[in-house]
Amino acid sequence: MIGRALALWAVMALPAAAGHFTHDRSIGFSEDGRYFAFKTYGLQRGSGLPFANVFVVDLERNAWVQGSPFRTGRGEEDMAAVEAAPFAALEEVRRDAMGAAAPMLGDLQIRRPATVLYAQGIGQADQADEQTGIRVPNPDRPTDGAPWGEFTLTLGHEEVPAAAEFCIRPEDLRGYRLEIAYPDGDSQTLHQDTRIPASRGCAESYRLDAVLSAGIPQEGTPMVALISVWQQGFEGLERHVIAAPLPPHQRREGQTTEEGAPAPDSMDAALADFLQGFDAKDPDALDAALPARQNADPSSLRWPDAELAPVARAAEVFAARTGFARHGRLHITQEDIEITPEGAGGPFTLSLIRLRAVNLGAARRADLADIFGSDTVAPPEEFGIGPHVEWRFAMRPVQGMRADIVAAGQREISESELADCGPLPCDAPDALDPDTAGLDCAELGTADTPGTATRAGAALGALQDSAQASEWLIEHGLWQTDAMQIVTLENGRATSCHWTTALPN
Repeated sequence: MIGRALALWAVMALPAAAGHFTHDRSIGFSEDGRYFAFKTYGLQRGSGLPFANVFVVDLERNAWVQGSPFRTGRGEEDMAAVEAAPFAALEEVRRDAMGAAAPMLGDLQIRRPATVLYAQGIGQADQADEQTGIRVPNPDRPTDGAPWGEFTLTLGHEEVPAAAEFCIRPEDLRGYRLEIAYPDGDSQTLHQDTRIPASRGCAESYRLDAVLSAGIPQEGTPMVALISVWQQGFEGLERHVIAAPLPPHQRREGQTTEEGAPAPDSMDAALADFLQGFDAKDPDALDAALPARQNADPSSLRWPDAELAPVARAAEVFAARTGFARHGRLHITQEDIEITPEGAGGPFTLSLIRLRAVNLGAARRADLADIFGSDTVAPPEEFGIGPHVEWRFAMRPVQGMRADIVAAGQREISESELADCGPLPCDAPDALDPDTAGLDCAELGTADTPGTATRAGAALGALQDSAQASEWLIEHGLWQTDAMQIVTLENGRATSCHWTTALPN
């Protein structure tokens, strides 16, 4: 598959009555052109309540900057005041959103104006032209000089799978494909949906709205396309916005490409190797199985599990799909690799998560039988004896999701494949002894981590950033019947220990 750029989502939070025609406005680029900020705002159709959002995008990673977006609005308790002065209320929430975003905009030095290279309003929404020619003007003679460059953007619609249970007309749902072509014959596919992300809602149609560059176009100037997404709503189609990075402008003078040369896609190659021999799992189905998603509002700005770190998401999916053994051990590792996509955007981090779930029921029963005699030990079924399994997840940051699952697989593993889980054999009946490792186990308490339903997910969500670990060992069962022990590892050596008084699920 040709390299893809995952789109930048600006999905509004519209729980009961959705925004009709969402308005958008560029805030600008950072001085180095890496970051782009824009805002969306409007009055909800039906209720008339105002909303405003500010999105800050890392164009190199093609992902929201952590902490963005900033959302403000008014609730039903403010209905009377809003009805008396709706546009004053809208202006107020717009100021609130910009005020909340101001520290980030200042820290990232987002003050470089956006230059509009192309723009089209919703008055042309009924026109479904797939191809749009873009001309990059000569900065010295923009009105009568020859353009510095030109390219064509092709925005097509794709019939691909979607999470359609909430949609009015599931047969009309569409993804999109964005391609760029140059006069010399070179072309790239910048984005091509293979599925419609659940966070996109009931997307039915797409239109190219604008192409912006960071200031006056120069060599290497970053550019971005704003695309309308028309979604099915309670009262007709609703407009939302995508911001998709474009390749930085380069002056092209008769460049040619090797005919027939395949476009490299290192992410596909990495995934094929990582998941070889595993039964592939549908990422949308894995997310849909999360308890945090069960009662979530599908039109929300972001899912409750949006900020889950990669290992926390892996633990939550494992718990939802497989469940914890009564006596077990989880060994989780995270390897981050840098992927440079073919097309728009710079390198991004692909996290490869390996989760081995070892069922220790048989080992712990045998260990107790050696001590107390087999006649006095409970039967095997009381120990929850079952298979060992391994899950693998590939995740990357996208807009609205810190760690979006792009591919996953699962398989059973044999005793001979278990090897070591950090500093001890995976099937060792006894848990890691903190005293022997020279560690004190600190209690995690009952801190809640949004988007988690299991203590394993909550613990990993709370610890991953602070501990800066890439390997984890989670023990439960036997003496830990009402507790879990979470150990961080570095090169197979225990570096910290925590415990929590809660069952894993």
